[in-house]
Amino acid sequence: MRTRAVLIFCVLCFVCACTSYDMFVGDTLKKKMVFHQRVKDFAIPFKKRIKTLTYADPEKRIIKGVAAIDNDFSHASANITEGGVGYSYVTVRMKSQRHHPLNFEVEIYV
Repeated sequence: MRTRAVLIFCVLCFVCACTSYDMFVGDTLKKKMVFHQRVKDFAIPFKKRIKTLTYADPEKRIIKGVAAIDNDFSHASANITEGGVGYSYVTVRMKSQRHHPLNFEVEIYV
C-alpha cells in the first residue's frame, strides 16, 4: 500500500513538472496543415502582451485540429475564442505573462 502511494505521488510530481503551456485542440496527427504562422511580440515592462490571430479557410473546409506552441516556454497562454474544430474558421487569442515576450507558432489542420 505504501509503495503504491509513493508511486502515485511520484507520477503526480512528474506531471506537474512537465506541465506544458502549448495548446492542442482536435486531431493534428496525419492531417493536412493548411496554415502556419509565427506570432511574435516584444516584451514591455509591467505589461502583458495580447495578440489575436484569425483564420478563415477560403475553401470552407472543416478544421480538424489547432495547435499553438509556446516557443519561449514563457508560460504564455493561448485560447480559442471563436470557431475552431468543427468550423471553417478559428480565432486564437494569445497572452504572455507580465514582462515576457510573446512567441507562438500557430498551426491549423484540416
